[in-house]
Amino acid sequence: MISPMSITRKYTLDELRQLHEVLYEILGEIIRICDKHRIPFFVIGGTAIGALYDQAILPWDDDVDIGMKREDYNRFLEVAPKELGKDYFLSWIGTDSHSPYYFAKVKKNNTLFVEGLFKNVPMHQGIFIDIFPFDRIPDNKFLLKIQHGLVTFLNCCLMGKEAWLWKHCGKCEIDNPTNRGFFGCLLNRIMDTILTKKAIFKLMVGVQTLFNKRKSVYFNNIMTKTDHVKEESLNHLQPVKFGPLTLMAPQDLEGFLRYNYPKLHRFDEQEQAQVANHYPERLSFNTEQKV
Repeated sequence: MISPMSITRKYTLDELRQLHEVLYEILGEIIRICDKHRIPFFVIGGTAIGALYDQAILPWDDDVDIGMKREDYNRFLEVAPKELGKDYFLSWIGTDSHSPYYFAKVKKNNTLFVEGLFKNVPMHQGIFIDIFPFDRIPDNKFLLKIQHGLVTFLNCCLMGKEAWLWKHCGKCEIDNPTNRGFFGCLLNRIMDTILTKKAIFKLMVGVQTLFNKRKSVYFNNIMTKTDHVKEESLNHLQPVKFGPLTLMAPQDLEGFLRYNYPKLHRFDEQEQAQVANHYPERLSFNTEQKV
């Protein structure tokens, strides 16, 4: 996992207001496409917490996360490039070759949200919403641990193709190298030397989808240890108000969140800053950035 950057700046109230406006705008475009093509999606993480407590983006939050089952995610990747309005861009490895992420982002053109970890990566750097693929995870805890470990390692290899974030086996490109052991970095470097980025990505998807044809209780974004969601909950999504929009959430939203976050409560601003400080290196709501 990537260690958080040192907190050096906080958003102004006006920055958060403008950022939330853009996030709602991007989200509305995603909803339009999903409704048109009948692609199910659901809120996760801090976005789901905001939907539960505020029916909106939490006042101090700065991102929106949604999930899709793998088959729905793949359909979205197929239709979105043709359906998105001219103000938006679907960013994933298939459309944005320098993207260091294993998941997709819908970004707004002519904006900037340059994250410190990847500030030197020549990708689209617009304000975004994250879209994560959800796959079946094995009921067996040992198999789940192996799957999670492999995916985490391959994700480091994927990111390493664009930016070296560790203190061993390469020149670190960030001020605070992540705390990762020499052996892991060495394996990372070997993989990055002998395999192409597309090959690493293909391997990672293979591990993520390894159990999709087996019967199991939970789906999850394999990279995380939270956001476990039962198949039944995904088959019976419920509408939830979210600012000016209506989103879909797993059935029994509070139960879903309490299973993944046993100490669930509405974070205050200080708590939120401790777990998710995303203040970017550069933030712009209007630029002539070229895609």
